[in-house]
Amino acid sequence: MINTSFEQRTERRNRLIGLLRSETYWKTSDLREQLGISQRTLMRELAELKRAGYPIESERGRGGGIRLNGRWGVDRLQLSHHEVVELILSLAIMESLQSPLLTSNLKAIKQKLFQAFPQEQRSAVSNIRKRIMIGSNAGDNIVSRYIAPEHALSECIAEAFLEQSCLEIDYQSDSGEHTTRVIEAQYILLNWPIWYITAWDHLRKSPRMFRIDRIKNARIVGGYFQLKPIEVFIGIYTPYYKSI
Repeated sequence: MINTSFEQRTERRNRLIGLLRSETYWKTSDLREQLGISQRTLMRELAELKRAGYPIESERGRGGGIRLNGRWGVDRLQLSHHEVVELILSLAIMESLQSPLLTSNLKAIKQKLFQAFPQEQRSAVSNIRKRIMIGSNAGDNIVSRYIAPEHALSECIAEAFLEQSCLEIDYQSDSGEHTTRVIEAQYILLNWPIWYITAWDHLRKSPRMFRIDRIKNARIVGGYFQLKPIEVFIGIYTPYYKSI
């Protein structure tokens, strides 16, 4: 579900950026009137924009005021709460993979997106990052047999992971055995390009690891689950994984 407070904050910040990008210098009183906010809120928004790297200009005297450098930026984007979360997490994953090409600005981009969140949501995103683990690349013998899951299936798994919802899966083991079980997707692990779910398995009443490409069907069955301590799962994955 999209977070309303996040949408309102993003809409207000987008409006502020749009106003500041115009050729006119704005008086703070006019900006407050346009946005319907207090002086204190306006100053906080401007300070956060500056920290996020927005080149805000100010000029004293008659005809002066505040604006955003007109040569800066791209056209306004409309992103939902989940889209921004997934974008931040994707950037963090790419950063963790330490690619030598086309990744030099990932950290700065990630920080600017992060600034769009209220403090409590920044904490929530940070907690999600701790549940995403990165390891070494998968071996050639595994990659050669890998078939990427369908988009709808991946979306279902991702939603269950992000929302901490119980997931019913139809799973095919390495030996070809098919089982249906309800799991809690506590952590996800990446051995590029293979994703795994480190889960609490309701069928076995114990931690288990599931390769996502072996999940044939998945359905969210409700039931918010609490995160278990990482120590519960240490025995089923290598300590060489690190969180993003």
